[in-house]
Amino acid sequence: MGKNKKKVMHSRKEEEQAKKVLLIIGVSALILVLVMLIGYSFLGK
Repeated sequence: MGKNKKKVMHSRKEEEQAKKVLLIIGVSALILVLVMLIGYSFLGK
């Protein structure tokens, strides 16, 4: 019973970490797109 509970806690921690990584990747991609749009608007003219 103890081993199974540890596995559940470990997989739950991994899921939380994966969600954090996906959130960081999504936010950084959004920031990159905004920077590219702003750069294009300044340099495109």
